[in-house]
Amino acid sequence: MSAPDPLPPDLPARSRSALRPGYLWSWLGAGLAAGVLLSSLLILVGYGPFGALALPLTGLGALLGLWRPGRWLLRALLGAAALVYAAALFTPLVPHAMAALTEAQAPAPADAIIVLGGGLNCAEGTPAPASAARLSRGIDLWRAGYAETLVLSSQSDVLSPASCPRLSDLEAAQLRRWFAVPPRLLTLQNVTDTADEARQAAGLEAQHGWKRVLLVTSPSHSARAAALFRRELKAEVLSVPAEEWSFSPSGLTAYDRLRGLNVVLYESLSRVKARLLR
Repeated sequence: MSAPDPLPPDLPARSRSALRPGYLWSWLGAGLAAGVLLSSLLILVGYGPFGALALPLTGLGALLGLWRPGRWLLRALLGAAALVYAAALFTPLVPHAMAALTEAQAPAPADAIIVLGGGLNCAEGTPAPASAARLSRGIDLWRAGYAETLVLSSQSDVLSPASCPRLSDLEAAQLRRWFAVPPRLLTLQNVTDTADEARQAAGLEAQHGWKRVLLVTSPSHSARAAALFRRELKAEVLSVPAEEWSFSPSGLTAYDRLRGLNVVLYESLSRVKARLLR
């Protein structure tokens, strides 16, 4: 004999199925899986706050799976993510977005070359690929004689543990190893973001009487960074971005397009944050 049905006999069929334990468990699992997937996509973007939000978002996904309107929200979020990534894979979305985010000008003789920080690997004590690419571009400009001074960035303890080496120290040590007579170095201390770098650079400008500076950062960061520096500095700011070492901005392969999408989303979120904090 089959077990008696614990649900009231007059309950509508749709409501009866929605209240069965197996049905609820299946939606709980689906919500959990959706939460994990969405959290993973956000973490891939590389935006700092998303790492802390991963566990709460996963738990929220599981709870939404148990709530009928929440399931529609999960479907909408997953559908939107699928559309964005499909557009990145099968349309010129990423190359066009990268072109819009990039400002590149021809270098000219200047008073300083400002190399913005691009992160580092604390565990290994090495600059991140973005930092290495930016420093390489700054060195090329210095060796070509465009300026005698390199300005480096040292990250704040807010961004990394106090035990983590300072990016400017790592880069200065590299320069001393590579050149018998390294460039003159100045440092932007304890910076938290690009706007902070621009404000500190304005202080150095006042001390040293700069008339023109070359600004070196990653291509996707260059237009926003140049705008921030022009807002703070009186000197002429020429944007001379580094090469992109992590992927091809032209989107030649699927990897390039997906990696580029993460960079575009990161830069878009940074712009939203800047507007909210303005």
